[in-house]
Amino acid sequence: MRFRSTMAIRRHAGWYNGSPPRVILFDIDGTLIRAARRGEYRGLINQMLIDIFGTCGRIAEVDFGGRTDLAIYREALECEGITVDHIQSRLGDLEAAMVTILDKMSEDGAVFRLCAGVRELLDALAPDTRFITSLLTGNVERLAEAKLRHVDIWSYFASRGAFGSDAVERDHLPAIAAARVSEQIGLELRPERFVIVGDTPRDIACARHFGAKVVAVASGFHTIDQLAGFAPDAVLSSLNPTDDVIELLATI
Repeated sequence: MRFRSTMAIRRHAGWYNGSPPRVILFDIDGTLIRAARRGEYRGLINQMLIDIFGTCGRIAEVDFGGRTDLAIYREALECEGITVDHIQSRLGDLEAAMVTILDKMSEDGAVFRLCAGVRELLDALAPDTRFITSLLTGNVERLAEAKLRHVDIWSYFASRGAFGSDAVERDHLPAIAAARVSEQIGLELRPERFVIVGDTPRDIACARHFGAKVVAVASGFHTIDQLAGFAPDAVLSSLNPTDDVIELLATI
């Protein structure tokens, strides 16, 4: 897993001109990408848990939306007496198995598709020195990279954010991302310099917990009205049109 050098990130951010960057922390599933073969993928994840832990527990009953992978597996497996500590002890096996699942599925066609406006937005953000683009996702780190490589957008994320392998609760991820980005650019950024972009109420809640700004996007399984009920700073139907989204991210 490779990230750009600290100096390259500093130059990109342009913070030396006296204007701290805005760090845009993107969720992945439902925000950047959608599963093209959701049922097949979920079935293989179930089998993976059986292979590693001897059971998939109640995984079929768990709501994945906005949860970290560790929280999903905890809820699925705790009924079988499998603890979070046990799950974390097998994290390397889980990550390797999930990447293998994606690689095998991709042999038969696309596994994920980009959500509307994503590539155009990332293309526009990349040279804009007002922004740093990073990730805040419930996916474990190696899986996040694998998913974004499959849709050819991993290279847009210069700075390491926070992942579902970093903490069980999503509310703890923004502080982890903020510490990493601040260290990388050599400047401590206040919470309001971060904008979380996500598609679930849990994205909104974790932003509020940290004090970040939050843009909710109805590109997943929640409607605009449902997301608006959780009072994000803004709610969009999609990440289109690019110029309007850029203006929102700069001024929110």
